[in-house]
Amino acid sequence: MCAVIVGNSTLVTSALFTEGGIISVNFGISAQVNRLWQLGSFSPYDTYVMKQRELSLTAYGQKEDGSGGSQQYDLTPSTSCTDADTIEITVTPGACEVSITPFTYDYVPTSYGYKKDNFGWGQESWSFTTKPEVDNYSGTIVILRGVATGSLVTGTGILSAAEMGLVINETDSVDGNGDNIEGESGSVSAGQNSIGDYTIRREIVASMIGSSLGKKDAFQGECSVSVPTELVYL
Repeated sequence: MCAVIVGNSTLVTSALFTEGGIISVNFGISAQVNRLWQLGSFSPYDTYVMKQRELSLTAYGQKEDGSGGSQQYDLTPSTSCTDADTIEITVTPGACEVSITPFTYDYVPTSYGYKKDNFGWGQESWSFTTKPEVDNYSGTIVILRGVATGSLVTGTGILSAAEMGLVINETDSVDGNGDNIEGESGSVSAGQNSIGDYTIRREIVASMIGSSLGKKDAFQGECSVSVPTELVYL
């Protein structure tokens, strides 16, 4: 079955975004099929399936008056066999002719990013996953969170880490000498009105994400954070 989804009648609701501002959403289910092949037959001995839901979205940062935007999310790594903090997200697709059932699930972030040019609005990007659904598994599945690492652009004319929606673990974001870990890149090519760029990027450990700034003219920003997860079957 295929369907056309209409954007202005599609709703995404979550405590992460209490005042809207979501630009796009992608959602789906990845299915891992395990067929137990056996000698002397073209039929599997048994088949079991593991399904895991995935969702990603982009959204605007906060308005100049501080309203809108996302809430902060704590990235403290798991220290026991209890689930990482989840975020409930409900998606109500506005489909043409075909009805798509709205769904609500508890998601765990797996990545965060922010991007803003000198002119225009800053945008956040989030990716999420859920605990898997496994056929006939009678035990408990726990999803743990590891240490979140990433990078951000720094320097003159660049938004602060907080304005990009980052809280940095400063203790763990330096080298053995106590210095920031930084790299640089630059490029330019010949042309009548040739303009290049030069960037300094700092490597960091993140302790919180979200609540970025949307509008601040003449400033730019870019960051990305990966949030590793691990499944434990008990």
